[in-house]
Amino acid sequence: MSKRRKYQDVSELVLPEAVIPNYSRKNIPAKSDPKSPQKNSTRQLNVPSILMLPLRILGSIAVGIMIMVIVLPLLAWGTFIESEYGTTVSRFTLYSSPWFVLLWAGLGLNIFCALLNRFPWKYSHLPFITAHCGLLVLLAGCYLTWNGGEIAQITLPEGTVGTKAMKPDRQHFTIQPLSPISSQYSSAKRDSLKIPFKPGPFSWSDYDYSNWNQQNRKYRTSLGFAMQWGRRDKGELQTSLKDVKIEVLNYLASSATEPVPPLELSILWKKNIQTTNDFGEVKEIPRNWERIRLEIKPQEYFGRMEIRGAQTETIGGERINYRTAISMQEVEAFQKSLPDQNTNTGSRGQVVLYYNGKNYYIDVDRLLRETENNQRFRLDGMPFELDKIQFNPRGPIIAFTLVTGNSEIDRMTLFPDNPEMNVQAQRAGVFGFYWLNLEKFAQNPDYADHPILQRLILPRLDILQGTDKKLYYRFWDGQNMITQGIVPDRITGKKSQFTVAPHTSNEVEIVVERFVSQDLPGVRIIALPVGKGQEAVQRVQLRVTVDGKEDTFWLRAVEKSVAPLPPERDQIRYVHGKSQSVQIQWNYDTIELGFGIFLKKFEMRTEPGTRMSSHYSSLVDFVEIKNSSENQPDFSRSPNNFRTYENGRDILISMNNPSIFKGNGRSYRIYQSSYAGPYHPDNPWFYELYDGNIFSWEKIPRESLYMSTLSINADPGRGLKYLGCFLIVLGTAWFLYRKKEKN
Repeated sequence: MSKRRKYQDVSELVLPEAVIPNYSRKNIPAKSDPKSPQKNSTRQLNVPSILMLPLRILGSIAVGIMIMVIVLPLLAWGTFIESEYGTTVSRFTLYSSPWFVLLWAGLGLNIFCALLNRFPWKYSHLPFITAHCGLLVLLAGCYLTWNGGEIAQITLPEGTVGTKAMKPDRQHFTIQPLSPISSQYSSAKRDSLKIPFKPGPFSWSDYDYSNWNQQNRKYRTSLGFAMQWGRRDKGELQTSLKDVKIEVLNYLASSATEPVPPLELSILWKKNIQTTNDFGEVKEIPRNWERIRLEIKPQEYFGRMEIRGAQTETIGGERINYRTAISMQEVEAFQKSLPDQNTNTGSRGQVVLYYNGKNYYIDVDRLLRETENNQRFRLDGMPFELDKIQFNPRGPIIAFTLVTGNSEIDRMTLFPDNPEMNVQAQRAGVFGFYWLNLEKFAQNPDYADHPILQRLILPRLDILQGTDKKLYYRFWDGQNMITQGIVPDRITGKKSQFTVAPHTSNEVEIVVERFVSQDLPGVRIIALPVGKGQEAVQRVQLRVTVDGKEDTFWLRAVEKSVAPLPPERDQIRYVHGKSQSVQIQWNYDTIELGFGIFLKKFEMRTEPGTRMSSHYSSLVDFVEIKNSSENQPDFSRSPNNFRTYENGRDILISMNNPSIFKGNGRSYRIYQSSYAGPYHPDNPWFYELYDGNIFSWEKIPRESLYMSTLSINADPGRGLKYLGCFLIVLGTAWFLYRKKEKN
């Protein structure tokens, strides 16, 4: 029997830990299994890691830093742009641009992916999660403000209530079809068409920044590049009206007017001047060249009376008048509405009305005779009737109103000796001229000593500038219309020269020494640089075609006041075609507040010893509209139409003290923005804004009146932005506290 071994199995031998060999895994050869397939020796990527790779890249610190490196300089640049050019420019070029919004969306995606990369989250991740969630909430609040916020203005005269606010950054053209056959001619709002128009904050010539004056324009290169990305409407606008075409030719974000030099003519009358000496001898004096200056002075007008021309007399007593046309329809009437020599008219002459390509002749004697009992006068073929006829024999001057049905359309005033003062019915598309016959006028004993008799016997030259910048003329010899035509265009290096009434006793040679076309009577429109704090007067040049008839004109945006102020001559235009007419205005978009703001009193204080305002404020009531939503007035001078909220009485809004009020489910912050006035009784606007009644909260009538402008801000993202900032501060403080605790 062999000796028994102490350890029967070597594999069961336990060695001390210190002597266990330090074999690495790579030194141990893998056992091959013949039944298992051979694996590739290259490294294999896990499928979940492939899907996580884009997430890890998008949520990486490197991507976040790259976005911030781009965004932070842009924010600094935008701050400088806003300080120099204002909020509207900074929004257009940066804050509201699609590419800048895309950058913020990329930053939000980076933050969200960074949160997902830490999933599953642990307690130690809470500061990180809190701060990053705060960033996401802040970005969400900014998006709500950008997409759903409202910034508007409301301008109110004292003692009035307004329920709508104007949006200064959103505008539209209001196209109102006019039909003389129906009562809708007097304006039916339900039939009006609104065409949105976003011209951008710069004049269109500024988009070629080589036009900029480098001394007055900061950030020329960078701003000129960035503004190219902003969206603006130009060219033809889409309209649903048949045979109506609207094209935008030019836009001025800030403009002014300046007087133009007078029209200067050199005139040579071929007919000699006859003089009689004390012995009764008649002597003829040859005529020499005369230099004529016709200057149209800009007129500040209110209402219908306007002066759009000038008149002068030559040495021989001949009259020359010069005026500007409002539309090409007026030019057409100037050429075609001539007196009918075959019509037997009385001593008071005849009126020729031009409408839709046709002349309508009216014997003034017959007109006055048939309407002496306040009857209306009707012309066959014209959709209007003449009413409220007034005749001044000492002028003579005739005035009447065009009516259709129960609607008064427009009023006309005509002068036979001063046609440059005629007031035409632009809205109705009716243009008229008053012609006198010298022989018949002198036969009336009432006019035997009338001073116009001495002028009627002498020739008269009428010159009209059309909206196409051309000069038109017609020549009246005191009895008949001799000739008419277009002044030849100036040839480069030469002056325009033409002859009127050649081979007649009234032949005259004319040389146009200087002619500067006018955009408005007496003035031309010039562009001003866009800048912060400037009261920008916006103008747009339109070309409107109706039924093939084309007209080009400048249009100024309406006032931002919600008061129903009458539009001025360059704020409303009419274009008449063969079968339809349109009225065009350039308005601001409005928002319904859901409540009314009643301006009781505006107060302004000035710096001692100066006229500069140091403080101004508005005392307002927030009122509830009594009527149903269908009959809500946009504007009212009568507080009886409204009921004051209990918490809305005597609210003082000053420059640094805004008020908060809710309407339409939204919270509005209302700031004091600016003011206009004071208007006194010597100002026509005073009577337009004030009806003369004593305000119920005062004891004496007003001797002056202010208009207050309030800014209204609705920010649906305000709460989220506050919450986001709080979470960012909380997460950052929490992270710093934990780091200090570990140390």
